[in-house]
Amino acid sequence: MTYIIKTTDRQTAKPFVEQHHYTGSIGKTSLICGLYDNGVLSGIITFGQVSGRLLAQSIWEGGTQYNTFEFLRMCVLDDCKCPRTFFISKSISILRNTHPEIKCLVSFADQTEGHFGIVYQAASWLYCGKTKNKYHYIKDKKRVNKRVVWDAAKKHNTTEKEYAVIHNYEKIPELPKFRYIFPLKKIKLKLEPQEYPKA
Repeated sequence: MTYIIKTTDRQTAKPFVEQHHYTGSIGKTSLICGLYDNGVLSGIITFGQVSGRLLAQSIWEGGTQYNTFEFLRMCVLDDCKCPRTFFISKSISILRNTHPEIKCLVSFADQTEGHFGIVYQAASWLYCGKTKNKYHYIKDKKRVNKRVVWDAAKKHNTTEKEYAVIHNYEKIPELPKFRYIFPLKKIKLKLEPQEYPKA
């Protein structure tokens, strides 16, 4: 088998992620890496700016939305035999070369979807506890990030709650997510690494 990991454009990645990732959405991205198995697109990893303005500050000293990326999406076809840790490692190498300003990565394993971050554990990421309880929306049987509804509400000069009711978004509570950190350079973490959670 010949596996090639390289940067991939959004037009190519979007339909793949929409079909194979549980969120059904590619979201905002700053870097997209594609896994090609004998020339066939078989996996996508996306990175982007951290979702919250204060998120990076809460993780490490000197952290900002400009020097911290979130590992946003990873989806690989079930029949692809490429080790997921290999895909992650190569994608991070590409990120180091294309975005040398990024000093730290953060990712969240969605416990609501039954994810514990096993792949992050296998790739030697640091586990730094759970997030607070959050939520997302469902509309037309599709999952919608709460930020999408919040942005739309702000644009229409109304509250998120009012906008959700008017446009038939169903609010879905989530379990806390597992937080994983991967320093790319020497940094001082504000969060204490803990033992990995077990499935």
